[in-house]
Amino acid sequence: MSKILFDLSEKIEQKIVEALLIVKAVTDSLEISFFVVGASARDFILKHCYGIETHRMTTDIDLGVEVATWEQFRQLKESLIATGKFSFTAEPQRLRFNTVLVDIVPFGLITDEKRRISWPPEHEIFMSMVGFKEAYESSITVRLNSNPDIDIKLPTLAGLALMKIISWKEKYPERKKDAEDLLLVMHKYEEAGNIDRLYEKEQELLQEENFDTRLAGIRLLGRDMARISDPDTLRIVRNILDGETGEQSQYRLVSDMLRGTHAIEEKFDYILMQLEKLQLGINEV
Repeated sequence: MSKILFDLSEKIEQKIVEALLIVKAVTDSLEISFFVVGASARDFILKHCYGIETHRMTTDIDLGVEVATWEQFRQLKESLIATGKFSFTAEPQRLRFNTVLVDIVPFGLITDEKRRISWPPEHEIFMSMVGFKEAYESSITVRLNSNPDIDIKLPTLAGLALMKIISWKEKYPERKKDAEDLLLVMHKYEEAGNIDRLYEKEQELLQEENFDTRLAGIRLLGRDMARISDPDTLRIVRNILDGETGEQSQYRLVSDMLRGTHAIEEKFDYILMQLEKLQLGINEV
């Protein structure tokens, strides 16, 4: 059994818990693995695990499911519908549970050689699943509900940041929220269980950043992202950051990050410097 790192019982809105309880029962019966991703993972980890406000809470659920074929994915959706609690929507990845929208995206052996999925039936819309495998394999287990005990998996913040930066790049300029979420994770990484780690195990890093725990935390996040990434994913992330920093950059990622800072003092140069610290941390591994 996986170690339970957090008990979120009675912390999460009941309708979301009810939806995930059914998803867990159905995926277990089909022997399909899943984890919570996207904005819902952001809220679960920051707010419910560490007590950090996210400013933009979501009432929907995003899931990554590990499947080998589109037939297996179809069987999962139809099994959820068969419970009588879910209904189809016009979007191929989306189901409805009362007022909750549940987006389900497949990863794993279903992807092509570029780790993309192409949505049936036309297979004309592609979506990169780069980073999902690593985020799932490095995920943590939390208790969603007690009596009965129900446990689910969440990505670490490093895994979430990995998925966010790749999603932002793939769907630019449509995914400004991914840039905002990446910056939020960067800003809060020190607070999310890493302060003691910085002082006890990463003192050299802390000293290099003149005991600025935010900047040290951002570099630590970069190192953690690199540690969980396979070589291809690491190359992709490094290429993204190379293109978004330096004198030749158009600074699109920084510009999108600035939209969600909620603070006048968060100037362009400061955000760019933080992104460069993330890049430095990634390149140090």
